[in-house]
Amino acid sequence: MEKYYGFAALNIEKMKNLLVLTDFSSLAKHAAEYAYSLAKKINADIILCNAVIVPAEMPQAGLVVWPMEESSVLEEESTGELEKLKEHLKKADPTHDKKPQIGIMNQSGYLQDVVGGLIADELIDFVVMGTHGDGVGGFLLGNHTRNMIESLSVPLLLVPSKVSIAPFKNIYFASDLSDPHGDSVFLKQLISLASAFKAEISIAHISTPKTVARDISEKTKAMVFDFSSDLGYPGIHFIRINADKAIEGLDKLMSHAPMDLLVMVHREKSFLAGLLNGSLTEKLANDLNFPMLIFKAMPVAEHIA
Repeated sequence: MEKYYGFAALNIEKMKNLLVLTDFSSLAKHAAEYAYSLAKKINADIILCNAVIVPAEMPQAGLVVWPMEESSVLEEESTGELEKLKEHLKKADPTHDKKPQIGIMNQSGYLQDVVGGLIADELIDFVVMGTHGDGVGGFLLGNHTRNMIESLSVPLLLVPSKVSIAPFKNIYFASDLSDPHGDSVFLKQLISLASAFKAEISIAHISTPKTVARDISEKTKAMVFDFSSDLGYPGIHFIRINADKAIEGLDKLMSHAPMDLLVMVHREKSFLAGLLNGSLTEKLANDLNFPMLIFKAMPVAEHIA
């Protein structure tokens, strides 16, 4: 049995819409400002999105009677807040350069369902969200962020509150290189983003005792360097980080590298999948000072030989 994989691709030249998720918290506002700056740089537009959660979608919803007029009030309030955020982004940009178009949308439902519907309609190329928000209604990391990482079929950019709005200079692609061919697909896509900023890309191989048996060989290393030269992008480098555990290797990378963007690929039973259930979520909650871009490898079909 052979399995083929599809990829959540990022193509800057064809990118049209960034979906910016907001719960109207101060941190979500910061993520929207960050997304606006990014969209302007890559000539994309943005859609501000708020998912309106009503009690009927909460546990034991069958016991709740929720008047339709109350739902309408929530949606009207959401629309008003989205319009305020839209005006804030427009007024915060005093330049006369070409500016992103800003759309707004809200819909009742679970956040991942609302976003999934937009992606299915091919309206969205890229999703941006803050890692957590203020109060109970915020993007609390343990649920919303993990669910979005698991469910999205397009790239997801996570923007912690301490991230300053600045061009990318140093981009790190962290991997255990368990799937070099799959990684190369995403690296090709990443180059289109890096080139918009003339940024350096460092492929950071996290090596642990568990992966040493399938550790990067000279052949694989040669493939990585051939890949960078074949694409003709001079700013690609390779580093190796040895550690007892993957999270420790990621710690070393995040602590010492001059990083403006951390990029990882999410696969079933992958390097990132394991980290999402452990310390990585805590690190995101503790406010990293750089954003994370997450690609997802999607199983699309199986072929029985």
